[in-house]
Amino acid sequence: MLWKNMFSGTENAEPETEQVNQGLEKKVVSHHNYRENSRNTHESSGLDFEITIHLDDENQVGRAAILLAATTSPSDEHRMKEQFATINWKSVATEVGGLAGDLPQKLTRALVGASLNAGVIEKNPREMHALMHAAVEAMNGFIAQAMLEASIGAKIGIVRNSRWIAVAVMGDTAYHAVAHHERCGLGVMHL
Repeated sequence: MLWKNMFSGTENAEPETEQVNQGLEKKVVSHHNYRENSRNTHESSGLDFEITIHLDDENQVGRAAILLAATTSPSDEHRMKEQFATINWKSVATEVGGLAGDLPQKLTRALVGASLNAGVIEKNPREMHALMHAAVEAMNGFIAQAMLEASIGAKIGIVRNSRWIAVAVMGDTAYHAVAHHERCGLGVMHL
């Protein structure tokens, strides 16, 4: 996809000409060549982003959950959870997949099991209630109920602090394997 390439830092994103601007020369190639080059370079290698996001308010727990759900490697996920721990935020990530109609049972087991095992929540009505409400809100944003036969693969990020718990769901859905595309949902609930 072209939108992924616009962040690559390559110099080939402008039309084919050679320009001199205040003594600086820059070589650029045609849009056609840019497409060919980006296909060859970026589809196989991917892009690694390094960004800094400053969380300075307990109300940003939703942003933290989205970032955790967006991690693509175990090492990045582990590093992010360690950083949350430095500000006394608890977090866990889990994955779930299958047909949308089967997801409610799988999702409940995955969410509750991961959250209890990681110490993100305690087994009491208040925290379980907040977790499940945030999860329902996230799933409503992630997938429409009418998509019962859609296949789903999703990563779930759960982050909580002293006041809030957030559940973010990020993954792929489709009625057919060829048509898979990304989706994201977020739910935040007061503890």
